[in-house]
Amino acid sequence: MDNLTHGLLGYAVYAASGIKGATKKERLGYAAAAVVGAEIPDIEGFTTFMGQEIYLTWHRAITHSLFFSPLMALLAVGIVALFNRSIHWGKAWLLAWVATLTHLFSDWANTWGTGLLEPFVGGRYSLGILPIVDLIILLIFACGFLMKRKYGRVRTFRGVWAALLLYVSLQAGHAAWLESRLTGVEQTTPVAQLVPTQYQLVAKDGDHFHYYAGSLFTGLRKIGESRSESHPAVEKALAADGEARALVRFLSSHGTEVEESATGYRVRFYDPRFRMQSPSLLSTQVIVPKESPKESSPPQTSDP
Repeated sequence: MDNLTHGLLGYAVYAASGIKGATKKERLGYAAAAVVGAEIPDIEGFTTFMGQEIYLTWHRAITHSLFFSPLMALLAVGIVALFNRSIHWGKAWLLAWVATLTHLFSDWANTWGTGLLEPFVGGRYSLGILPIVDLIILLIFACGFLMKRKYGRVRTFRGVWAALLLYVSLQAGHAAWLESRLTGVEQTTPVAQLVPTQYQLVAKDGDHFHYYAGSLFTGLRKIGESRSESHPAVEKALAADGEARALVRFLSSHGTEVEESATGYRVRFYDPRFRMQSPSLLSTQVIVPKESPKESSPPQTSDP
């Protein structure tokens, strides 16, 4: 999710907790612990400036792991404690941990996927039921802040959580119904669109990807297809290029294209989920030179 939504989810964890008997300074500290806890898994964002291979290796990896979430929450509390020593570490850590989990699960719900089981399982998991920026979630929070003064913080934000859980459940059911319309394929991946209730579905059938768009209200229509090519140059590209290997590890499913030229092969690795909307997103290409006849021929031996 976007960082604004993560921060709002963290605040909602604090606002719905109903902590009593705390001073104003303590309440600020607990709120800060929850918000920082909700944001801290993205601490790996600095790898953006260290090259695509490093970024894809570390993005949404160990900092987004369920196993490391307690430590990430502890780090969040430590950061807050540098500026506010009035907080009780136990309460602050619990709030920060729950907020950290909201980050992990909301990222899991969207399209890019999250390394929930790092470092034991390196794959990225994605439900694809929410867009990166979800307008309905932001609208729910806007209503919550407008109603807070009238109904009180705790009551209002417990209502916000109920509304959020209902909305996510409806989205999950919507995606599951659409997936059930596509039968006889190996794998179906939903991709929630920015417009609520709208989905793109990617159906994998052998080495072909079939793309559909629609919703519960309009049904599904096919919008395109692509083929993942098998070629000896693909393995050579993976062996030669670290960024390509990192991308393939990052993606739950990937496609390949091979273009031949006089001197070599242009191998492109791509994420089929973005193929119809933004082909360059989560893709990379590698040039594999052709071997010269001298290099490709077996070594010659002379008779004794």
